[in-house]
Amino acid sequence: MAKQPTPEKCAREILAIFVWHFGMLTGEVLRRKSFLTLWPKRGYRAKDFNSGLHYAIESGWLELLPDNNSYRLTRSGFTDG
Repeated sequence: MAKQPTPEKCAREILAIFVWHFGMLTGEVLRRKSFLTLWPKRGYRAKDFNSGLHYAIESGWLELLPDNNSYRLTRSGFTDG
């Protein structure tokens, strides 16, 4: 059986999508649908995205916006992630 990625690994992949794929900077926002097309192409499952997203928010790397479908990249997400 294949080893499942940790929530931290998934969170760092989410940050890589922000920074390296889309070229986002601190304070910029992506909507959930921007991830959903890329996520499976990177070999991850939907539940991996959810666990990574929760980890990134709890770590202060991303902020969930009031619409519940958009995420803002924080300074620590840009520098630490």
